[in-house]
Amino acid sequence: MDLTVKKGKGRKGGRKGKGKKGKKGAKKYPGLTDLTKRTNTSRTRLGKQVFNKSTLKRVNAKLSALDNRRVRDKFSNQFHYALSQ
Repeated sequence: MDLTVKKGKGRKGGRKGKGKKGKKGAKKYPGLTDLTKRTNTSRTRLGKQVFNKSTLKRVNAKLSALDNRRVRDKFSNQFHYALSQ
Protein backbone atom coordinates (compact mmCIF):
# COMPACT_ATOMS: atom_id res chain seq x y z
CA MET A 1 0.00 0.00 0.00
CA ASP A 2 2.82 2.38 0.81
CA LEU A 3 4.46 1.85 -2.56
CA THR A 4 1.34 2.77 -4.51
CA VAL A 5 0.89 5.95 -2.50
CA LYS A 6 4.52 6.99 -3.00
CA LYS A 7 4.57 6.32 -6.74
CA GLY A 8 1.15 7.83 -7.32
CA LYS A 9 -0.21 4.74 -9.06
CA GLY A 10 -3.55 3.21 -8.25
CA ARG A 11 -5.00 -0.16 -9.16
CA LYS A 12 -4.74 0.50 -12.87
CA GLY A 13 -1.06 1.21 -12.74
CA GLY A 14 -1.25 4.90 -13.66
CA ARG A 15 -2.48 4.35 -17.21
CA LYS A 16 -4.95 7.16 -17.66
CA GLY A 17 -6.15 7.59 -21.22
CA LYS A 18 -3.33 5.59 -22.74
CA GLY A 19 -4.17 2.92 -25.23
CA LYS A 20 -3.85 1.90 -28.84
CA LYS A 21 -3.49 5.24 -30.56
CA GLY A 22 -1.68 4.34 -33.74
CA LYS A 23 -3.51 1.13 -34.58
CA LYS A 24 -6.97 2.63 -34.90
CA GLY A 25 -6.70 3.41 -38.60
CA ALA A 26 -4.68 0.38 -39.66
CA LYS A 27 -6.66 -2.21 -41.59
CA LYS A 28 -6.55 -5.80 -40.51
CA TYR A 29 -6.80 -7.13 -44.08
CA PRO A 30 -5.72 -4.36 -46.49
CA GLY A 31 -6.22 -6.39 -49.69
CA LEU A 32 -9.95 -6.95 -49.20
CA THR A 33 -12.70 -4.80 -50.68
CA ASP A 34 -14.64 -2.63 -48.28
CA LEU A 35 -18.30 -3.47 -48.84
CA THR A 36 -19.56 -0.14 -47.54
CA LYS A 37 -17.51 1.81 -50.09
CA ARG A 38 -18.46 -0.58 -52.88
CA THR A 39 -22.06 0.68 -52.98
CA ASN A 40 -21.04 4.01 -54.53
CA THR A 41 -19.94 2.85 -57.98
CA SER A 42 -20.83 4.04 -61.46
CA ARG A 43 -22.93 0.91 -61.97
CA THR A 44 -25.11 1.60 -58.94
CA ARG A 45 -25.45 5.29 -59.80
CA LEU A 46 -26.63 4.41 -63.32
CA GLY A 47 -28.84 1.66 -61.94
CA LYS A 48 -30.69 4.16 -59.78
CA GLN A 49 -31.53 6.18 -62.88
CA VAL A 50 -32.28 3.27 -65.22
CA PHE A 51 -34.41 1.28 -62.79
CA ASN A 52 -36.29 4.31 -61.52
CA LYS A 53 -40.05 3.69 -61.27
CA SER A 54 -41.04 6.46 -63.68
CA THR A 55 -38.34 5.44 -66.15
CA LEU A 56 -39.56 1.84 -66.16
CA LYS A 57 -43.15 3.00 -66.75
CA ARG A 58 -42.08 5.21 -69.65
CA VAL A 59 -40.00 2.49 -71.30
CA ASN A 60 -42.76 -0.08 -70.78
CA ALA A 61 -45.32 2.22 -72.41
CA LYS A 62 -43.02 2.83 -75.37
CA LEU A 63 -42.31 -0.88 -75.87
CA SER A 64 -46.00 -1.74 -75.61
CA ALA A 65 -46.83 0.89 -78.21
CA LEU A 66 -44.19 -0.52 -80.56
CA ASP A 67 -45.52 -4.07 -80.07
CA ASN A 68 -49.09 -2.96 -80.72
CA ARG A 69 -48.01 -1.13 -83.85
CA ARG A 70 -46.13 -4.19 -85.14
CA VAL A 71 -49.11 -6.46 -84.50
CA ARG A 72 -51.49 -3.99 -86.13
CA ASP A 73 -49.27 -3.67 -89.21
CA LYS A 74 -48.80 -7.43 -89.61
CA PHE A 75 -52.20 -8.81 -88.66
CA SER A 76 -54.73 -6.02 -89.14
CA ASN A 77 -56.27 -7.82 -92.12
CA GLN A 78 -56.96 -10.98 -90.09
CA PHE A 79 -60.29 -11.08 -88.31
CA HIS A 80 -59.13 -12.75 -85.07
CA TYR A 81 -56.28 -10.32 -84.37
CA ALA A 82 -58.32 -7.29 -85.37
CA LEU A 83 -60.91 -8.03 -82.67
CA SER A 84 -58.36 -8.71 -79.94
CA GLN A 85 -56.89 -5.22 -80.29
